[in-house]
Amino acid sequence: MARSDLVKALIRSHQQGDDVGFQSAAQDLIQDERRKRHDLVADQLEAILEDHGRRRRPHQISSLRPLPKTRDDLPLLTLEEPRMTFQDLVLPLDVVGVLGSLTDEFRKRSALRAHGVAPRSSVLFVGPPGCGKSASAEAMAGELGIPVARVQLATVVSSYLGETARNLEQIFSFLDVGSWVLIFDEFDMLGRERSDRADHGELRRIVAAMLQVVEDHRGDSLFVATSNHPTLLDSAVWRRFDEIVELPAPDEDARCAVLELKLRSVRHEFDMMGASKSMKGFSAAEVEAAALDAIRLMVLRIDKCVGEEHIAYAIERGEERRQIVNSSQG
Repeated sequence: MARSDLVKALIRSHQQGDDVGFQSAAQDLIQDERRKRHDLVADQLEAILEDHGRRRRPHQISSLRPLPKTRDDLPLLTLEEPRMTFQDLVLPLDVVGVLGSLTDEFRKRSALRAHGVAPRSSVLFVGPPGCGKSASAEAMAGELGIPVARVQLATVVSSYLGETARNLEQIFSFLDVGSWVLIFDEFDMLGRERSDRADHGELRRIVAAMLQVVEDHRGDSLFVATSNHPTLLDSAVWRRFDEIVELPAPDEDARCAVLELKLRSVRHEFDMMGASKSMKGFSAAEVEAAALDAIRLMVLRIDKCVGEEHIAYAIERGEERRQIVNSSQG
């Protein structure tokens, strides 16, 4: 590629907010300088690029391209750097396999397209609250080294006629440029069954718009929707996703594994499996909260390790929180 083309690709990716494309074009420019034996210039460009990578923060990601906003100038998305990878999660082996294949397809998407095959780019996670749906989506972004774009449901839904559909179109237009993992939590709030007679025509139009933008989604991004109540989803929603993954509530062994994972950074001496049995019915998020409660108690008491007393206190607090939630729901 001619040097002028390299420079144009660099500027074009910057204007479009395509951070991955910008990095790729910059690397091509550096390699071109090395081929010309301009090693000093290449080293300087490489140092600048590495410094950019170290300094990059979530708010700087959005500076390359304006975030989509509502008519009231409220952001429809927030951008975040992923804080975890698959190593930070406890998931069933079949789920790990699906997530691994999805991330592998994303990395090799150019090769797949060259063979006339589109990589899977839309995923629906279903399962009870706290089972790791959002965390799994964020871990995919962490594995791929790309930012998370998280939908702000409160601002997407508008009281203005037709405005919600417009907001959805803006979100997916943003998604089509650059590389992101777009996380849409509580997707069932917008993808509800259209045959529900209690709902008015505007909701049906919103569902239709949602189905259309999901189906039309193309680009170098992953769209991940999550639902705690999949039975509320419109029957047509299921067909629009390339992959559907169910994350179950953790069993006894999984709860034990979550405890071990979250306590790996501190010394602990207690019956791990016994604690797991005592947390029957806890979600993965509730087990994690209990582990953190135990660590906090250890630190505050200036103890040397997490023991039976600390974990017993944490389980009791977890049960109290569960009772409050259950009573508020019903």
